[in-house]
Amino acid sequence: MTSQPQPITPLAAGQVRLAVPLGMILLLGGMWGLAFAFSKMAANGGVHAVAYTFWQGLGGGLIVAAACWIRGMRIPLGREWLRYYFTIGLFGIALPNVNLVAAIAHLPAGVMVLTIPFVPLITYAIAVGLKMERFSMLRFAGVMFGLAGVALIVLPKASLPDPDAAPWFLLALATPALYAINNVLAARLRPPDTRSLPLAAGMLLAAAILLTPAVFLMDVLYLPGPRMGEAEIGIVGQIVISSIAYLIFFEVLRLAGPVFMSFTGYIVTLAGIAWGILLFGESHSPWIWGAALLIFTGLALVNLRRTASSVSA
Repeated sequence: MTSQPQPITPLAAGQVRLAVPLGMILLLGGMWGLAFAFSKMAANGGVHAVAYTFWQGLGGGLIVAAACWIRGMRIPLGREWLRYYFTIGLFGIALPNVNLVAAIAHLPAGVMVLTIPFVPLITYAIAVGLKMERFSMLRFAGVMFGLAGVALIVLPKASLPDPDAAPWFLLALATPALYAINNVLAARLRPPDTRSLPLAAGMLLAAAILLTPAVFLMDVLYLPGPRMGEAEIGIVGQIVISSIAYLIFFEVLRLAGPVFMSFTGYIVTLAGIAWGILLFGESHSPWIWGAALLIFTGLALVNLRRTASSVSA
């Protein structure tokens, strides 16, 4: 099946220097890597995954909405935009982040972050399944390397601090699957001529609205107290990161496109492992480091092929 022509990004057209989106994904990767540590803190502090993601959407959304108001930007509320906010809010925040926080309560932050490189691997598998891309043996090998990395994490009893946590890592893989779906939808459904700041505000607030019934029906609402314990630090830290990171996310997509954005997975993974070591004193077995090497190899095989295709297009 012939692939659809991709729009020329400002980076490809020479309208913006490489240093601009490159600096943005370095900052974004470091922030998202730190977000795993904040999620771990909140889970350690007893915050339910649904409540944590609710605060992420509400707090981050209100901050970004206030920034829109200060800058005189209107948040569009037409049918096309509302569909976008709630679709991306569901697949980009509500579902994957609830799953992430639920799983990270049972896993080291540095292990949990190894799920992030699976976003482009799963994206490729979805694209082939939907006949959006042709089958490539090289990229298929990349997916196989990723699966081999999973095997090194969940099969050897010495790989994880607690062998019983292996099923939680498998559950955690639902998060990159949802992120992969979100990346496709975010690029395809984005309304034309819409600025990134209103989109980020609408997405975050939509996620909070989607989770509001669950928070109250499950009776899991956590009200942060005046004392900054682990739970409060985790919630506030995630709100701050969300209010900045999703703006950067939409801007990188606009400036450089989804292929360039996919390289953030490398940075997030390395940053997440580093933050886990610095903040929680985590140490990893040789099995985990071997898994990280296999997963990175798989990510490189998928991304290098995609980048080559983009350059030759």
